Amino acid sequence: MNVIRRENQAAYQWLTEKDPTNWTRAHMKEFPKCDMLCNNMCEAFNSAIVQARDKPVITLMEMVRNYLMSRMAKKREELKKWNHPIGPKMMRYLEKVKLASSCCNPRFCGAKSYQVRCFDSEQYVVDLETHTCACRKWQLIGIPCMHAFSCINLMNLDVYDFVHPFYKKEAYLAAYSPVIHGINGPNMWAKTKNRPVQCPQFKKQRGRPKKARKLQYDEVRSGGRTRLRRNYVVVKCSRCGQEGHNRNGCPRRPFTQRLYQAKNPHELFRPYKKKPKNWGDQENQIRD
Repeated sequence: MNVIRRENQAAYQWLTEKDPTNWTRAHMKEFPKCDMLCNNMCEAFNSAIVQARDKPVITLMEMVRNYLMSRMAKKREELKKWNHPIGPKMMRYLEKVKLASSCCNPRFCGAKSYQVRCFDSEQYVVDLETHTCACRKWQLIGIPCMHAFSCINLMNLDVYDFVHPFYKKEAYLAAYSPVIHGINGPNMWAKTKNRPVQCPQFKKQRGRPKKARKLQYDEVRSGGRTRLRRNYVVVKCSRCGQEGHNRNGCPRRPFTQRLYQAKNPHELFRPYKKKPKNWGDQENQIRD
């Protein structure tokens, strides 16, 4: 926070008014076993129903039901291909942790407690019994950090025993075991005396219909490419060296370039326009 205050006092004041549990990992709760600060689950579901959002209610619900039915069945089939107690994505993450743990030097203290010193002179205390590390990364995500992994490797223990049950195959199977059964078409539905659900009154809006969600000003645009704002940016011309314009808008650019860039080239030849000093040379140049 001191670094932020030195860089930008307004940003520091804005952050102090916010709840620290919403923007910093140091104050996040340990129960969810997730250290992400973005809402990827909402974004993924929103992109999955982008074709169904503007449909009538019954059609919308049917498209969402078909999507969830197919997804649940697909996940159950993927679980049969797991070769480890945890998923493939977590296995790749553990491989990275294993590689990073080579820079840690653990020392046994007793009662399943260890002191781990890293090559960058940082030192942490790890407790394998309570599944805690002083860096708090193990508690936040439920997967051993590199400090804990070095201690587990030192004692020749199974690293899967120290992974939180949320990431185990049994937890995934319990989440995707419910089956969403198919239903018959509308022509086979039971008839009721109620008035059928009709589409709302449609009023065509001006302009092209928008499918994409409105992004916030600080969100990354599609493709990961961002465009920097030009506020408070001083533009300097590379031709004349003056500020306030660039090379294309320089008043000293060649006459032919101004002729091609002009919306109405005939305005450059009007008699009431002030002629440049080298008008004759430029006119001969155009004729040539």
